[in-house]
Amino acid sequence: MKLFSRFIWQEAGKIFFILLLIFLAFYLVMDFFERLPSFLTAKKPLLFFLKYLLWKIQLNIFQIYPYVVGLSGIVTLIILSRSQELLALICLGIKQEEILSKLANLLLFMTLFGSLILIIISPKAYYEAHKTWDIDIEERKVQHLIFKGEFFFEGENFLLIAKPLEPKGEYLKDLTLIYLEEDQPSKVLWAEYAIYREKTWHLERVVLQDRSQEFKPIFMERFSETLPFKPKTFVLVEKPIKYLSLKELYQRWLFLRKVDKPQKEIFAEFINRIMYLFSGYLLGLIPIFVFLKYYSPHNFKSAVIKGFFSFFFLSFLYLLSQTLSPAYPLASLIIFLITLLVNFHTHFLIRGNSSHLSGAKKVW
Repeated sequence: MKLFSRFIWQEAGKIFFILLLIFLAFYLVMDFFERLPSFLTAKKPLLFFLKYLLWKIQLNIFQIYPYVVGLSGIVTLIILSRSQELLALICLGIKQEEILSKLANLLLFMTLFGSLILIIISPKAYYEAHKTWDIDIEERKVQHLIFKGEFFFEGENFLLIAKPLEPKGEYLKDLTLIYLEEDQPSKVLWAEYAIYREKTWHLERVVLQDRSQEFKPIFMERFSETLPFKPKTFVLVEKPIKYLSLKELYQRWLFLRKVDKPQKEIFAEFINRIMYLFSGYLLGLIPIFVFLKYYSPHNFKSAVIKGFFSFFFLSFLYLLSQTLSPAYPLASLIIFLITLLVNFHTHFLIRGNSSHLSGAKKVW
């Protein structure tokens, strides 16, 4: 690796970590003071609160990572220009295209590597953070017992055992429902599968036993009934689709396909995750290109303003595409593809040492 490349990457890496710590500290302070009064009221061990903050930090990194990566590129150039190091590099004969190429490659690596890790760990971080807060600290849903993927639940006048096959609890396997009267079984219902559709449970391969018939088993291939529980009974921590793991997304897709429901939400989330993989790169490349195109010692403020304007405009497009994706996934996909093509086109122009940065030469 060239000494110049190592210098650029080290400076950009330091700026990235400084920005990440600044944003994390801001979020951590907000979470700390927002949750502290409720925690003190709950009178739980301090370890629970620290555990919650640890998982919440991982979620905060997931939320801010694209913007930190995108912002670190242009902030690096601004700091180098203020210390005259950028001017020194150019005066040594290092082309602006070469500086941009090194930064672009670094942004692409940081985005793909970091985003992939965060996509993998964020579902567990979301689950553990909310489980720690809702169950360990506030003691919600304490009547749940989970063993090897099966839920054991004690409701009002019934006992329930089932294995959820999708994250929202609308598709169950090996359902056992025991109705109680004066703490004694009055009816027992077994079903191999249970699907929640149109506010009714639809059971498959059912065995029904009733005390009035001396618990004589009645076999049915299909059976529909309004049971004394809803899907949310099986959801220990309600996770938005954004924080479903890939396995849970696949399970949700299988369920929606089985009940002939639209699968647009799965398609939209898939688009969002692909966008997230490239998000920091999409937010960072054009701003550093714009900054260096208009940069000169006498035109510093203009370059900064134009660079930051392009960053905020791209951030707006990124947020817009995420907002549109649940209702209009194709519109979100089009915005993403256009932005990606523009960035890749710029990247390849830079690597080809094009003259597209010559605008700055007029004011040197």
